[in-house]
Amino acid sequence: MGLKNALLVGRFHAVTRSQGEWLASLSKAPVDRLICVMTSANHAATRRNPLEASVREQMLKPALARSGKRFDVVRIDDIADSAQWVEHVAAQVEKQLGFKLGASDTDVYSANRDVDALFQARGFRVIAQEVKGLTPHELVQRIADGKSWKDEASPETRAVYERADVAAKVKDIFRQTLLNDDGELGHLRDFLSYGAMMDASLVQKLQDFLPHIKPGCIVDKGCGTGKLMVELSRLFPNSAIVGVDLSREFLRLCDENHYATEDVSLVFGNVIDQNVPPSTASTVVYSSVMHEVHSYTGYKTSEIDRALSNCFTELQPGGRVLIRDGVSPPLATWRLKFLAAGVNEIFEKFAAEFCHGRGAKFERLAPDEVRLSSHDANEFICKKDYLKNWHIEVHEEFGPLTLEGWRGALRKAGFEPVHLSEYANEWIVKNRYVGAVRVMDESGKELGWPATNMIVVGQKPG
Repeated sequence: MGLKNALLVGRFHAVTRSQGEWLASLSKAPVDRLICVMTSANHAATRRNPLEASVREQMLKPALARSGKRFDVVRIDDIADSAQWVEHVAAQVEKQLGFKLGASDTDVYSANRDVDALFQARGFRVIAQEVKGLTPHELVQRIADGKSWKDEASPETRAVYERADVAAKVKDIFRQTLLNDDGELGHLRDFLSYGAMMDASLVQKLQDFLPHIKPGCIVDKGCGTGKLMVELSRLFPNSAIVGVDLSREFLRLCDENHYATEDVSLVFGNVIDQNVPPSTASTVVYSSVMHEVHSYTGYKTSEIDRALSNCFTELQPGGRVLIRDGVSPPLATWRLKFLAAGVNEIFEKFAAEFCHGRGAKFERLAPDEVRLSSHDANEFICKKDYLKNWHIEVHEEFGPLTLEGWRGALRKAGFEPVHLSEYANEWIVKNRYVGAVRVMDESGKELGWPATNMIVVGQKPG
């Protein structure tokens, strides 16, 4: 039987205490050799990759040595095409160590789902590692913030970060982004289903955003799983990408992504607030976020105004704010006729619970037909299928403003409106509207489908 390799993959800007203990436990693992792949080896001095490779090795090599196994550290530079990443790793291992990695003689140890999937697709056996305690990124964040961290670090990490030159450098890098300690949002969500729902519309989001993005420093406010940031990093590799979210779970998912550019920062913060220094952003994106700004602050349009005002401060002269979200139809009275089984029951539930019991006023015209405001009617039909996270979605207003209302909000914040449009998403119409409900005006004349999305763009003068 040939030698068995363990391939360990990570950026290794810190080795946590639990990671150090796990590395030591590999003394009992059925492997002969540890091959530690240090990714992003060609990057340093950013929030995502603060330390140069030589400093990372000062933490990593002693921790590996405690396993008692033969080990090697292979530095891997980033590449833009993640689909070729496994082949890239294998080529670098062969170049630096002189032998080829094979699926039959190599087990992959990883805590990154994207890495797992890439190796599994090429026949490697992946032994997934559960993240216990702080992640390395969270540990470095604590060090940068001056918070307690030593009990969560391996001895080798403590030795490196207690050096004045390293600590000062890291704090300076992290100081470049304003941080918030606001309470975390959305902790009751089913993150996997919610994130998957948001990611499903990624192609359409890119089509909506790309004509309006100005390269430079692109800020994704409410970045969720980070999949939009992944695409932005691929399409704008010379731009800095900043993701802001008020969910630590989503930021953890973002940190696992593969980005085509080195300059990616993740910020825990409230998207209403100022999250980057004044006049530094070229583009700020709010994708399906502004309706949450409105809904989670007591349905106050003043909070939309505050978010736009802070965004105006963040943008460079000539910079742009891009908002893609739901939109309210012009004020009118509509009639809804329910065509599918169960839709009327969901409507009754919606009418009672909407916006924390504010509800929706309606008149029952027939067992399967109601009359109500165009705003409330639109809110019902666009959220009636979100049953898994109903306890969250029923309290959100997907369209807080009409298209003209957004024009006014942009101007109020100082922006020049340069693009406003709305459309009915064909997939949503086909799969959620047709055959489920009929939309009519007050007289009973059938209307076209209301807009499901809008894209508005404002530009800072200068």
